[in-house]
Amino acid sequence: MKYIDITNTRSIFVKFLGPTNNKGSRIKLIDKYRDNESKTFSYCYKTGNVLQQAIDILKSNGANIICRSSITDYYIVNIENWGEDFLNIKGLK
Repeated sequence: MKYIDITNTRSIFVKFLGPTNNKGSRIKLIDKYRDNESKTFSYCYKTGNVLQQAIDILKSNGANIICRSSITDYYIVNIENWGEDFLNIKGLK
């Protein structure tokens, strides 16, 4: 297989942020393609699973999710949103 035939994706890194004295638990989505652009969301105790919360946020904002992976301290969700469909992390709702 030629590399050009493999789908080009963007990796969105997902990190759990534990509660502090001033803030509750949160999840942070980071787009390293855009110079570590990030947005933090309140943790949903009803959903619970951090990766599922990130996927729900991305899908509700039109992300075309291709796959997932993980490394120490991060989940990674790979999306295929380029050109007119480019997904800006700061604009996520």
